[in-house]
Amino acid sequence: MNFRTPIHPKSFPFDINHKSKLIFFGSCFSDNISQKLINGGFSATANPFGVLYNPISVKNGIDTLLKEKQFDEKDLVQYNGLYHSFLHHGSFSSVSAEDLLEKINNSNKTGIEILKNTNVIFITFGTAYVYRYLKTNKIVSNCHKIPAKEFEHFALTIEDIVLEYQTILEQLKSLTPNIKIVFTVSPVRHWKDGAHENQLSKSILHIAISELEKQFDFVYYYPSYELIMDDLRDYRFYSKDMVHINPQAVDYIYQHFQDSFYSAETKAIEQQVLKLKQALNHRPFNPNTKVHQEFLERTKDKIIQLKQEYPEIII
Repeated sequence: MNFRTPIHPKSFPFDINHKSKLIFFGSCFSDNISQKLINGGFSATANPFGVLYNPISVKNGIDTLLKEKQFDEKDLVQYNGLYHSFLHHGSFSSVSAEDLLEKINNSNKTGIEILKNTNVIFITFGTAYVYRYLKTNKIVSNCHKIPAKEFEHFALTIEDIVLEYQTILEQLKSLTPNIKIVFTVSPVRHWKDGAHENQLSKSILHIAISELEKQFDFVYYYPSYELIMDDLRDYRFYSKDMVHINPQAVDYIYQHFQDSFYSAETKAIEQQVLKLKQALNHRPFNPNTKVHQEFLERTKDKIIQLKQEYPEIII
């Protein structure tokens, strides 16, 4: 008897390997999976604007990079002793406008260069609900604890999302003709919107992605949402808040991700990288012993040898 409904990896018409240039935008899947890739020696970058949850904020972030925008003080808002950017996550906020601008412009500069050389973009939608700042009539990425009365809270429609992404996808294709865009929906539930509302929100996101997949032959869907909600389907794979997934669930998704996108050779190279990194990070009781120093030298020689064979890996 089988008490699960496993979701088997499907073959994508392209592979991801250590020569791939990857960038991730969106919800927690972006940070979790990109970190796994970085650990495995891949060229991967996540969220130049910090974690983003709704489709419009993700689209605005990508559009900002495409336009090579530089931020100045008029792009900031001050509240409760901190300067914030409505396009960025709260992790960028600062007591100093100059410090905030330096952080977001440096991140922007890096993101612009990476996007120009990217061949696979992963976009994760978290929620269809957005907040519109009434003073500017613009959808924000983060409210930064500014009073709710200053925002309008509502759900995007399928049409809203599809219309916004038609233009940005065409621009990305024009920038990089061989680009691949992989959408996914975050399994993290936005419980504050309500149980029923969260389900409606996720449905809107799924259908919008499906419509984009039909319209663009370089757009694909990856089932991270289904892996948690339909395959694992158990609260033991959630963190204590019962909303976010735990490291074991992330590991499970990444294993499925590997089987979906990696060749046997790519998996083998990744394992070599992980083994060498583990050796470098090992902390012995007596690091100054001759035995340990010889161990480090052998490890460094192995890294040099591996990079000579595969110069694209990042260690």
